[in-house]
Amino acid sequence: MNWLSLTWSIMLVTSGLITSAQSLQQPLEAVPMSNEGAVLLKNGELITGRILNTTSVRGITQVTLMTESEEKRKFRAEEMEEFMISMNKAVKLQFINERGSSIVKILSKNQPKGIPIDYIIYRNTVLKSGKEVLLQLLNPGFDDTFQVFYDPYAAKSATMEGEYLTLTGDKHKAFYVSKNDQTLLKVKKGGYQKSYKKLFGECAVMKQEEKPKWNDLGQHIWMYDQVCGPGLAKN
Repeated sequence: MNWLSLTWSIMLVTSGLITSAQSLQQPLEAVPMSNEGAVLLKNGELITGRILNTTSVRGITQVTLMTESEEKRKFRAEEMEEFMISMNKAVKLQFINERGSSIVKILSKNQPKGIPIDYIIYRNTVLKSGKEVLLQLLNPGFDDTFQVFYDPYAAKSATMEGEYLTLTGDKHKAFYVSKNDQTLLKVKKGGYQKSYKKLFGECAVMKQEEKPKWNDLGQHIWMYDQVCGPGLAKN
């Protein structure tokens, strides 16, 4: 066994032991309302407050907050770097309740299941049309090289509606992926092997994966960072 194959085998074992570290988060169909949140502007200013409203057109285009000083402020996507929704007790409980009851009946084992710890994050992205929107970031915590975003228009099945948020149904067939802050690439389930080569092909260790699976996208991103991330050799 050569060193590349050995390294790949070790990574497979390691990733299996710490799966939660590289799990994509559950995409949300709707933005939780009447919840505490924050807006990080491109100029570095952070504004916290209560979420009053959001406007979405292929992604969030505007956010309205009632600030801590009781000032109503509106922010356009072009102004924002990130929009963060606090995972308070009500939203956390909603995740837990949906996971443990009826939602499991319609969600398969292939559904992203990661639950945010502190915030649900929506990050500024630029669509192919040049329009700036905020999309849900699905891999916070291991997004140094790759950023995975939920595509609200990707094919999916039924949704489960809760009091505070709506979880999407199964069969997510496409995500947007940005590598090194470059143009978004629409990664589809049906063409994942081709996308895998575009995303990870320059990394010699990652080439050892002969039949990459769509469901392992999160693990592939985490593994790439370990063996070919910033400052590491790619061959």
